[in-house]
Amino acid sequence: MRIAIAVTGAVLLLAGALATALGLGAFDAFGAPSDRPLLDPALVRFADGAGWFLPAAAGAAELLALAGQLWLVLQGRTLVHQRWPDLDGETRVRARAAGADLDRDVRALPGVEDVRVRLTGTADRPRLLLNVSCAGDTLVGEVYGELGAGPVERYRRALGMPDLPVVIRFRPVFARPRRRRPQPEPA
Repeated sequence: MRIAIAVTGAVLLLAGALATALGLGAFDAFGAPSDRPLLDPALVRFADGAGWFLPAAAGAAELLALAGQLWLVLQGRTLVHQRWPDLDGETRVRARAAGADLDRDVRALPGVEDVRVRLTGTADRPRLLLNVSCAGDTLVGEVYGELGAGPVERYRRALGMPDLPVVIRFRPVFARPRRRRPQPEPA
């Protein structure tokens, strides 16, 4: 989804830059397109004959702009709840203490190299995000089973949230092959 949004944004940015350049006369060497009317004369005649056309086009543009603004607000709200969960102070303190224990317990599992623990969401819908980096040859199924049976369950009990949803993302970490430095040729 991010790629589609980035491509759409790039196309719209390019179209805006071209329209600005056209309006400023950057393409006048090709026959002064900035002197021509903005709308095609056939479209102007149609709009004059149909009194509903321009208000309908303006209404559609307003609805599209409103939908875009609503989407941006929702994305911002989601981002804020990921960074700063909407939880009371006591729960945050317990989450911080339990998070340190969870981090230590997960790192002790065989094959786990790194872990990031984050409690996100709202007071009504909190969730736990675990990003676990494992060695490339680690059996992820075994790590997943040990996580659910031990450290995650202890974290839930420490917070007093037995039904806390947990999202676990695994990322394999492969050892980088070392480059051999070329040896100088003997003279």
